[in-house]
Amino acid sequence: MKRLCLAIALTVAATAATAQKTHEIRPSPTTVQHGIFDASIKPALVIDSGDIVKLWTATGHPAYFQELGLPKEKIPQELFTAFEGVKGSARGDHSLVGPMYVNGAEIGDTIEVKIRRIELWLPIAAMSFRAGRGSIPEEFPYSRDKILWLDVPGKKADFAPGVVIPLTRPFWGDIGVAPPLSMGRINASIPGVHGGNMDNHDMLPGTSLFLPVHATGALLSIADGHASQGNGEVGQSAIETSLQGEIQVILHKGMTTRWPRAETPTHYMSIGLDPDLNVAAKMAIKEMLDFLTRTKGLSREDAYMLMSATMDLHVTQVVDVTKGVHAMIPKAIFTK
Repeated sequence: MKRLCLAIALTVAATAATAQKTHEIRPSPTTVQHGIFDASIKPALVIDSGDIVKLWTATGHPAYFQELGLPKEKIPQELFTAFEGVKGSARGDHSLVGPMYVNGAEIGDTIEVKIRRIELWLPIAAMSFRAGRGSIPEEFPYSRDKILWLDVPGKKADFAPGVVIPLTRPFWGDIGVAPPLSMGRINASIPGVHGGNMDNHDMLPGTSLFLPVHATGALLSIADGHASQGNGEVGQSAIETSLQGEIQVILHKGMTTRWPRAETPTHYMSIGLDPDLNVAAKMAIKEMLDFLTRTKGLSREDAYMLMSATMDLHVTQVVDVTKGVHAMIPKAIFTK
């Protein structure tokens, strides 16, 4: 009997390994949606639960760099491909690769986006701030842009004489699914119940992001590569650049998720998003409270006190219309 059980287990494992596929998606006119999430967009890729996707995301419209005086021959050809036919000269931070249609995903399910790898791709990047925006607009009533050249192999950038920024924690700021059809087309720079532009620098490789499904197939899209960003993103911009990496998408049938949440290798994470930073903080706290009482067998009173003793609140960003706070509680404190 033991041999039979072992044989069955090995067969199941082999079947699962065979069924798992690896896909690639690169930025092009047919695989990039510039600045929008929309449930009516035709998928650029169809995947099954458990599949792995290798992807490249492009940031930096060639026209943007040319307006700043950069010669055409210095701009990577990959950016010309990604932004072919795109009018204007906006940098295009939210040029979303996708959508990726997950077979079997229906409204009310949850998809888990396991971030397996994120790396620098192209050596060009930019930063900017705009007049009247950012965290201290009264100090900067004018706009500025800055082109940065990245040392991709060395994972660093010479920001200014005597200032070197390590680029060891690149991440995607915009990871989301299509919103409900009733919401129509939404701006990809504004995060919400679909995830999206959360600008969360703790979503590094090893993190699982859980997103509620609002449209058939989920329609996952990813963009907004950051070579480096501080919590708060106070100057309105990270080091915006093109990244490459790898994700695995897992469908959780019947698992209801009201709001995006995540797990890093060391912490559980809840997320709050609102134009009012205080409201965003309360959202993150309440989401963690619900998570702990639902999954750890704690009373609401004990969970509340535990959070006060062990949980950290991080200001994700304060410069977009919708501000972000994420709460982190260590997994190590739970023994079962």
